[in-house]
Amino acid sequence: MNKGLQIEQDSFAIINAGADLSRFSEDEQIIARKLIHTTGDMEFAELTCILPGAVAAGVAALRRGVPIICDVEMVRVGITSRYLQQYGNQVHCFISEPDVLTRASAENLTRAETAMLYAAERYPEAIYAIGNAPTALLKLLELTAAGRMHPAFVAGLPVGFVKAEESKNLLRQTTIPHVTNRGPKGGSPCAATVINGLLVVLGQGR
Repeated sequence: MNKGLQIEQDSFAIINAGADLSRFSEDEQIIARKLIHTTGDMEFAELTCILPGAVAAGVAALRRGVPIICDVEMVRVGITSRYLQQYGNQVHCFISEPDVLTRASAENLTRAETAMLYAAERYPEAIYAIGNAPTALLKLLELTAAGRMHPAFVAGLPVGFVKAEESKNLLRQTTIPHVTNRGPKGGSPCAATVINGLLVVLGQGR
């Protein structure tokens, strides 16, 4: 066993000993454990919120080749491409698209909001991974409520003290298949980790 894999396994053993993940299913535990590993924060055992059936929905969407839309580049580059090629899933981030920049300025919207509008017009049923911009998650929820989006799965874990907790609380009130967390913690690595967790479940043939 290579040293990196051994360190990961040792880390997971520490997490299993120190965190109570019994409220999660076996597949949900994969994601919760990876979130703790990514953040180094055992509190994610309590903060992580997974809608029942969401992991199965996310894995099924990946298996269908559904594209993944990220709010920022850091989320996009954090997603492991190991299994994506097999199913043809594309990973996009539109935050720097010229049309997004122009529209954001013209309509007095944030780039993150405008990128969600741009994505909704092209990939309304995609998997969405949001780890940085709560305005992106709020816009996704607004568009979904209006029937303009039907996300297959949402990893919604934006970080921060302004609108982040609010956006995640609103996501928790929906039936959109999702993984999120309570409070201001989160971030791009967390959103990418949730997608990577789905890929692990997919790779195990679930």
